[in-house]
Amino acid sequence: MTMGTFVQELAALRESLVSMGDIVLKMVRLAGEALLAGDVEKAREVIKSDADVNARENQIVDRAIRLIATNQPVAGDLRFLAASLRLATELERIGDLGANLARRTLGLAELASEGAVLGQTPPDLARMVHEAMVMLDLALQAFNERDAVKAEAVLGMDDVIDDFNRHIRRLILGLVYDNGRLASWGLEIINTSVHLERLGDHATNLAEEVIYVAKGQNVRHNY
Repeated sequence: MTMGTFVQELAALRESLVSMGDIVLKMVRLAGEALLAGDVEKAREVIKSDADVNARENQIVDRAIRLIATNQPVAGDLRFLAASLRLATELERIGDLGANLARRTLGLAELASEGAVLGQTPPDLARMVHEAMVMLDLALQAFNERDAVKAEAVLGMDDVIDDFNRHIRRLILGLVYDNGRLASWGLEIINTSVHLERLGDHATNLAEEVIYVAKGQNVRHNY
């Protein structure tokens, strides 16, 4: 492979990652909207997108491995290719979490149709959706723009989502303790909160990879 072709392949790989990022961002945004509105049709649309994300991960990983094996890249190119393997995996997991959020919407709708006792959605859940979207959007912007400053900003946002998750868990456990009939609803809300907290974790992981590519600094496990 000539140097010119290799550069083109790197650009194509980056575009594939950007496209995958756009898809998972849309999935998470739709999943959040479906959750807060109780929109089962949007939730089903999100779930259908998951297979496409899985296929894209496989394609990106295969391409990155082939480029590493056939070109012996060095320095920044090698960092980018190594990070691409992790970025594809992180994006696939974010897609999974978007689908899982959508399934929680379907689960809540099913409980309602069965006449189960439902509580009031905690306000912090909507705040978690917003914070998770901000983190993910900023992390993807950082990758698209190769902007380590934006990536570093993402790293400082994860504690907010963690705090919301802890508060929701305590709230729901207290409600269920007082009224056991809320148990099924409470489990769906707690699982939803956990999915959102993990979205924050994966947005953080994306940001760490951006810093690695842009600055050559491995900051994983430092936050």
